[in-house]
Amino acid sequence: MTFSYPALFDFEPFAGRSEAFVALIRQFAAAHPFRSATVDELLLDDDYHRRPLRPEDFEFLKFMKPVRADNVSRLPSLASNRTLLSIYELEAARMPRSGEAADWQRFTEFYRDDVRTLGAQLTPFLEAYAFTYLSNASPAGESVAAASARLARIIDDESTFWDTTFARLMRNDYLEEGLRFIMVQRWALAPSKRRAVARAAANGYFDALPQDAWPTLEGDLPDDALLQRVAATCGVTRQQHAYWQFYLPTSMAKTNLLYALARRPDRAFALTGAVFAAEAEWLAFGLALERACAWLQPAGRRPGEAGARKAALVARFATALQTVADRYGDAAFEQCVSGAAAGERLAERGRWDLGEQLQWLGAIPQYCEFARRISKRIDVECPDIDRETFIEPHEMCSTTHVHNDHRLVTIQEGDMLFWGNVGMQLKMHQGDMVLIPDGRLHGSTVVSGECTYHQPIIPDDWVRALVAELDAKAPAAH
Repeated sequence: MTFSYPALFDFEPFAGRSEAFVALIRQFAAAHPFRSATVDELLLDDDYHRRPLRPEDFEFLKFMKPVRADNVSRLPSLASNRTLLSIYELEAARMPRSGEAADWQRFTEFYRDDVRTLGAQLTPFLEAYAFTYLSNASPAGESVAAASARLARIIDDESTFWDTTFARLMRNDYLEEGLRFIMVQRWALAPSKRRAVARAAANGYFDALPQDAWPTLEGDLPDDALLQRVAATCGVTRQQHAYWQFYLPTSMAKTNLLYALARRPDRAFALTGAVFAAEAEWLAFGLALERACAWLQPAGRRPGEAGARKAALVARFATALQTVADRYGDAAFEQCVSGAAAGERLAERGRWDLGEQLQWLGAIPQYCEFARRISKRIDVECPDIDRETFIEPHEMCSTTHVHNDHRLVTIQEGDMLFWGNVGMQLKMHQGDMVLIPDGRLHGSTVVSGECTYHQPIIPDDWVRALVAELDAKAPAAH
C-alpha cells in the first residue's frame, strides 16, 4: 500500500464557507487588544499585549479566494498574517509590564478564554487562506542531493539580494534608515521564530533525527551580538513587537509558517524542512550583515567562512533527509522536502516584498515627483477620474496598511504626516502629493484641525513606466 500525503495547506475544504469565518474574524478583532492604533501608538511602547489589527478592514475583506504568490504584499495577506501571529502568540506567556492595575488589565484581556477560543476556531481557515499557494512548491521524486541543494540555492539567492539591496541603499543615501527597516523585519521577529522552533523541539518534532542533524535558528552566524549592535545603531532598541505596525506581510508569513507547522504533529517532517530553509535564509543574512556592517563586529571575531558554512548546512540537511527516508519512507521524505520548498518559495516572495518596500522608501523624493507628473497627466488625459476624496479630523490616524492598487495621495487642504518606516515623517501640506505603489506598507495622521485629501487609483502601466526610470538610472552590475 502506498500512502500519499495530503498538501501542507489546502483552502478547498473552506470554499463557500468564508462568510461564517469572516464573522468569527470580526468577533476576534473586536477584542480590545486588537483595536486600531491611535496617533501615539505608532510604536507600541513595549506592549506585547497590544496588536492593532485594523478591524475596519474586516468589514469589506471577504476571504473568499486564498492568497496567491503574486499578491502576498496586499491587504488580505497583511490582515490574515497579522491575525495569525496574534492568535499563535496567545500561547506565549509574556508577563505584565508591572504590578499596576492598567498593566494587569492589558495582560488579562489579551489572554481571555473567549479570545483564545475564537483564535483556535479561526486558525485552520486562516492558515489555509494564507499558505495554500506554498503547497505546490516541490516536484515529486526529488533526490536527496536535489532536495538538499535547495538550501544552497536559498543562500545564493539571498546573498545576491542582500548585495544588491545594500548597494542600492548606499546609492540612495538610505543605508541607516534601510537597515532600520530590515532589522525590524529580521531581528524583531527572530524571537517568535525561535520560540516556534523551540516549542516544536520540546514536543519531539525533531526526535526522528540525530541531534547533530537538527535544524536551528540559534548559533554564531549571524551572531546575536552583531545583530544587537546593528539594531542599536539603527535605533531598533525596543522590546519585541513594539514595531508591530512595520512588519511586512511576508515577514510575518515566514514566522507564521513555522508556528503553523509546529502546532501540527502530523506536519513534523514538513517543519523540519521549513526550519532548514529558514536557517539557510538566516545564515545568508548573517553573512551579508558581516559584509555590510564590518565595523560593528565584536572585537576579535573573524568573519564567517561563507563556503564552509553553506556546505555544512547543506550536508546536515542531506543527513536529515536520508535519515527520514530510511526510517519513515517516501511520505516522510516528501513532506520534509515540501516544507523546505515552501520555505524557499516564501523566502523568494519575501525578497521581492522587502526589495519593493526599500526601493520605494529609499526614493520617496522621486515618488513625490512621479506623483506630480501623474497628476498633470490625469488633468490632460482623464480629468473625470474618481479622486476618492477623504475628509479627516485632527489626529485621525491610520494603522499601517497597504492598498491593492497604486494610489496618488494629494493634499487639498490641511496637513498630514505620512510614514512607511520607523522614524519616517514625510510632512505633507496643501498641494503636496506622493505616489504609493500597490502593496507598499504605510500610514498617516492628520496634524491640522482637518485634512482633505484625494487618493485616486493609478493605472499599472503608468506606474511601471515611471519606476523603470529608477532602474535605468541604477549603475549596471559588474
